[in-house]
Amino acid sequence: DMDTKYNLAYARKKLQDQQQQQQNQDQQNKDNKQNQDQQNKDNKQKQDQQQQQSQEQQAQNQDQQQQQSQEQQAQNQDQQQDQQAQKAKPLEISKEDAERMLSAIQQQEKDVKAKVDKQKAVAAKVKTEKDW
Repeated sequence: DMDTKYNLAYARKKLQDQQQQQQNQDQQNKDNKQNQDQQNKDNKQKQDQQQQQSQEQQAQNQDQQQQQSQEQQAQNQDQQQDQQAQKAKPLEISKEDAERMLSAIQQQEKDVKAKVDKQKAVAAKVKTEKDW
C-alpha cells in the first residue's frame, strides 16, 4: 500500500532526523564540556600564576623590608659610632681661648672673694659695740 510505504519512509526519515539531532546535541555537549574543561584548566593556570606572583611579590616585599631594616640598623650603628666618637674626642680649643677662660674665672673668683671680705668686715664692726 502506498500510504503505508509513505508512512514508513516518513517515520524512518523522522527517526534519522532525531538520531542526527541527538548526535549533534551529543557533539555540542561534548564540545561544550571540552571548552568548559579547557576554561577550567585555563582558570586554574591563571590562579596558579596569580598565586605564584603574589608569593613572589610577598617574598620581594619581605626582602625589601629586611633590606630596609638592615640599612636602618646600619645607619643607627653609624650614628651611635659617630656619637661615641664625638664623646671620646677631647674638645680642642686654642691656647688663647683657654687663657681668656682662665682669666675670666680668676676675675670671678676675685669678685666673689672681695664680696665675702666686705660681708666679714660689716659683721666685725657690729661686734665692736660694747655690751655692758
